[in-house]
Amino acid sequence: MSSECPPFDFSGKYYHFHAGVGCVRQTSFFEGRPVLNQGLGYSVILGFGAFFAIFTSFLVWLEKRYVGAHHTSEWFNTAGRNVKTGLIASVIVSQWTWAATILQSSNVAWQYGISGPFWYASGATVQVLLFGIMAIEIKRKAPCAHTVCEIVKARWGKAAHIVFLAFCLLTNIIVTAMLVLGGSAVVNALTGVNIYAASFLIPLGVIVYTLAGGLKATFLASYIHSVIVYTASDKLGSPRIVHSRLREIASKLRSCHEPISHNGQSCGPVDGNYKGAYLTMLSSGGLVFGIINIVGNFGTVFVDNGYWVSAIAARPSSTHKGYLLGGLVWFAVPFSLATSLGLGALALDLPLTEDEASHGLVPPATAIALMGKGGSILLLTMLFMAVTSAGSSELIAVSSLCTYDIYRTYINPDATGRKILSVSRAVVLGFGCFMGLFAVILNKVGVSLGWMYLAMGVLVGSAVLPIAFMLLWRKANAIGAILGTIVGCIFGIVTWLSVASVEYGRVNLDTTGRNAPMLAGNIVSILTGGAIHAVCSLRWPQNYNWDTTRQITMVEKEKSDLPAEEFKEEKLTKARSWIVKWGVGFTIVIVMLWPLFTLPAGEFSVGYFTFWAVIAIAWGTIGSAVIIALPLFESWETIENVCIGMFTNDRLMEKVEEINFKLRSIMLAIPEAERAYLLEKEKAKKNEATSSEQ
Repeated sequence: MSSECPPFDFSGKYYHFHAGVGCVRQTSFFEGRPVLNQGLGYSVILGFGAFFAIFTSFLVWLEKRYVGAHHTSEWFNTAGRNVKTGLIASVIVSQWTWAATILQSSNVAWQYGISGPFWYASGATVQVLLFGIMAIEIKRKAPCAHTVCEIVKARWGKAAHIVFLAFCLLTNIIVTAMLVLGGSAVVNALTGVNIYAASFLIPLGVIVYTLAGGLKATFLASYIHSVIVYTASDKLGSPRIVHSRLREIASKLRSCHEPISHNGQSCGPVDGNYKGAYLTMLSSGGLVFGIINIVGNFGTVFVDNGYWVSAIAARPSSTHKGYLLGGLVWFAVPFSLATSLGLGALALDLPLTEDEASHGLVPPATAIALMGKGGSILLLTMLFMAVTSAGSSELIAVSSLCTYDIYRTYINPDATGRKILSVSRAVVLGFGCFMGLFAVILNKVGVSLGWMYLAMGVLVGSAVLPIAFMLLWRKANAIGAILGTIVGCIFGIVTWLSVASVEYGRVNLDTTGRNAPMLAGNIVSILTGGAIHAVCSLRWPQNYNWDTTRQITMVEKEKSDLPAEEFKEEKLTKARSWIVKWGVGFTIVIVMLWPLFTLPAGEFSVGYFTFWAVIAIAWGTIGSAVIIALPLFESWETIENVCIGMFTNDRLMEKVEEINFKLRSIMLAIPEAERAYLLEKEKAKKNEATSSEQ
């Protein structure tokens, strides 16, 4: 095998024979040359942004015109607190599908083999499943809250409020930075669009439709994006062929010296994997990444106000089911996508480098190799959907924090709904522009998507357990929350940098981005934060009863369409028991039992790998059907009302609305009239039933 050129027939185009040197492998996949032209890149960034801004704003206008939605500040920031299970699940899928979901998950498949996509998917699903518990607790203990920090202030006061506000904003900045970094790197690699221009332009389209429609526009766009992410997914061919090629690629007989392979390219056995194979769950690198992933993503779910906003927007009976369904459906996105695109890059022996992989270029490389320019356009579209929908969620999260936790709390406590709405929109515009500039700076410094993804847990992980204790533990006190969060973060950063210095002799972007420093920093950050808070709370318990969190008020009182039984304690307690049982149950299955059951398999046989691939495809197919169809089914009555309104004379509709308004006013003024109306309506139904039987 070592003397042949090319070493494999299926990757011959990436090798050439050079006289006096021998077989030479291509130094990188993209070689600095874009596949598509710049015009197409700008068209996707600006065209898609404009299309979704117009289309989503049109949907929001239809709801306002024909369904009667009132566009108040409450509606802008909470979507009326009446969002159903299917749309909440769709939002979770879209909100949690970052650029990293598509790009970084395939990078870890390229690095560690089949364990990478599994640990990416399972390590980032459990947080959403468990957050369902927090979501139902919000409905029980702070039903009128707008943000997580409002709840912190109501329970622990001003000092804790400021600390957690800083950590929540930091989380939103990190997540948005990852979205724009990943998006700009791929747009630049595929189309040649200037990376700094892409960094600044990507948020623009998101700003427009978020400004127009607030959280509801974010939810509607998220649904459309989920449909596109699922229906555009590509699947690699026969598992048998992939299995055979992956064994050849990782063979110990393969020659990996210069120039037949270059430093940083995949070649030969995988360090830390059982028998050096890609098709095994016995991977030390994969396991370490899994632990970092689990710890880091607790920070970006529990400390990201976007997830709290989505929980606040859900109707009580939909909250727990939406998060569980959303988490399970989302699992299929990185699991299926990275198994196909990440392993596909290896099976095709693509000459990708470590630098290209860390910038998220494994999926576009595989898409181009399999489908040519068409594949790159599909992937660019899918990535743009992921970046913009998750970006919109972050804009609303920051908008609600700045509006309710800074402006309404410290600047203008008596602000009207109209004023809050204008401040919300100003923040959306300001933060979107700020993130464009910030992403330009990060790209200039050389920070990659992979580095940012692994570092997030070190920076925000210390706030996870204190935030969870806030709604779950009556003894949790303010001083412990403040100390745990700040000290845990400091200890995490010190450990991270110290391990990098001791292990590698220097501290820079390369050494701090490696597994050992990241693992140590992530674990110290989350455990120290929780331990300090627990010790302080046991020593000086607060014994809180959540009265002050229940007293948080809405800015504008609106009549709710929800029945009173939705808020009954008995029903909410039952929902909490349900999500605890299923959320914890699925967490144990996907983090412990599933990987344990794969260990006896060692290196996967053809049959075992085929079974694995079938699970990935089936999970993705069922997930796509659920996430596309369920929101339509649940909202069918609203869709019917809009269609009837669109195809009925507008003046007639106005007259009908006017008559209905007058009748409602009469009935409210004269209770007897309402009773008489209901009796007549019941009598008419009985007469109709009798005549139909005859």
